[in-house]
Amino acid sequence: MSWKILYLLALVVLLTGCVPAARTATQTAAPPGPVATPTLPTATAFPSATNTAVPTPMPTATPPNELPEEGILILEPGPGSRLVGAIHLRGIAGPTFESHLLVQVVLDDGSELIVLPITIQAEMGSRGPFTAEIPFSVASERQAFILVSSSSPRDGGTTHLASVGVTLAPQGERLIRPAGYRTERISITRPALGESLSGGLARVEGIALPSFEGTLIVELLDAEGTLLASQPVIVLAADMGQYGPFAIDLPFQVAAPGAGRVVVRDPSVVFQGDVHLASVEVNLEP
Repeated sequence: MSWKILYLLALVVLLTGCVPAARTATQTAAPPGPVATPTLPTATAFPSATNTAVPTPMPTATPPNELPEEGILILEPGPGSRLVGAIHLRGIAGPTFESHLLVQVVLDDGSELIVLPITIQAEMGSRGPFTAEIPFSVASERQAFILVSSSSPRDGGTTHLASVGVTLAPQGERLIRPAGYRTERISITRPALGESLSGGLARVEGIALPSFEGTLIVELLDAEGTLLASQPVIVLAADMGQYGPFAIDLPFQVAAPGAGRVVVRDPSVVFQGDVHLASVEVNLEP
């Protein structure tokens, strides 16, 4: 082998050994890539919720895209909108008693500015759109909630409620922001519609997006709307602003079989009321 060939071989080896070192230096100096968004963990990743009534194992969380669409979906105005002189309300709702809905506008001090019944624009018993043009008058800029709800023909209690926080102004620029989540904020997965609850214990499970400190109120009502049981429950979400599972066992007593309703509500920290509510009709037995 000639000295020229040996020289070329030595040069190749030398260059090959330098390449990995240069690559390593380049990788160290390069900025980190985007961080992947974590998926919603299951409830087994969290400690068990503390409840004074009955120890409660948690169900598995469901990603938001697998949840049903919001029962009363407010499409306009979206959260954080600034409204001047009038509220153009637009949305979609599931079937309600006689297709009726109730609109309320509540100011930040809890006072009720507007109460207005409206109708879902669809065949009776069908999901469909609703709209309303609601004029208002305020002396100065105010924070407010627009609430849209349905009620039970049996006892008059609220069966579903959705809301959106807005700013009401007497003048100035009007700003309409897009709607938020289209999925149901409180989805009750157990009990099922029409399920019979007996043995003095009502198991309630679901997936929710709570608005404040991850706390919801779970209630059980009888046929007349009388409160039989009420307990707070913590939604075990991975972080603020994320969906998570909840579960609780409510002790109850009834003397005879009858209709009932399980209610899960998200209480407001601004006014005396709720910012969201979901329910399911059940049968109660001793």
